[in-house]
Amino acid sequence: MDHLEAFAQYLRAHDKSDLTIRAYTRDVRLFTRWFRQRTGEELQPELVTPLDVRAYRDWLLGKGFSPSTCARKLAALSAFFRWAKEAGLVRFDPTAEIRRPRQVTLAPKWLTKSQRHALLREVQKAVQLGELKARGDVSQVCLWRPRRDLAVIVLLLNAGLRVREMSALTLSDVEIGRRAGQVRVFGKGSKERVIPLNAEARKALADWLQIRPKVKTDALFVTQLGTPLSARSVQGIVEKYARRAGLEGVTAHTLRHTFGKGLVDAGVPLDRVAMLLGHSSINTTRIYTTPSQADLAEAVERLK
Repeated sequence: MDHLEAFAQYLRAHDKSDLTIRAYTRDVRLFTRWFRQRTGEELQPELVTPLDVRAYRDWLLGKGFSPSTCARKLAALSAFFRWAKEAGLVRFDPTAEIRRPRQVTLAPKWLTKSQRHALLREVQKAVQLGELKARGDVSQVCLWRPRRDLAVIVLLLNAGLRVREMSALTLSDVEIGRRAGQVRVFGKGSKERVIPLNAEARKALADWLQIRPKVKTDALFVTQLGTPLSARSVQGIVEKYARRAGLEGVTAHTLRHTFGKGLVDAGVPLDRVAMLLGHSSINTTRIYTTPSQADLAEAVERLK
């Protein structure tokens, strides 16, 4: 097993998402190529010195990478050397004392109300067209798949689940009543949290459960083949309808951010927002108090 494969397994064991694992291994590959070109040597963790890491940081900045991108690539390198140290390949972490480029705190991307409505409208259109095509036959994929997609997107927007949390949901994790409901989620580190469901989420889930195919798996969301819906498929559902709505760069995590931002805008205390999102530190939740570019533009418009 090569170093990168072992590093990827280490990240997976620490409950990192597939997206993070791909990004970190890609960043380490970039450092590997740079190290080979600079030194003429193949990358061996024990050969890397703090001088190499400092030179690499300066090279990244010289190539025009933003401070935040440089910081992310150095964070990937730090994770790589944490793994190398735990694996006994190095005694010292050459990234430990390297100063990261100063970053400007930017708000994460979230949807405005009009963008949220545009996204939901595309899924609602698919539901209506599917019902017309199926002519009442609930076994038809053209009917139940849009209902499933609507439930997925509505749940992301109204419960703020991570993609892996969404794909891991089972039927027993959801409770729906006429006036209340909740979903039980097992997040990072297998920490359990219970998220109340509002009326919009309860309706979307109830509509889906009425026509969910009878399959062997107890997964809440299933595919046409009767298998659990994967995290990648959840991402694909969001991206498909976002494209139809003319929204660029929208992912399932964008919908999670939209949920967090909506709570903060509604005046919900940060400690409660942190609990609902499954944040281990309230400092992570503070990103939703950072103004977005749209927030700043709206503030300037008030001068009229």
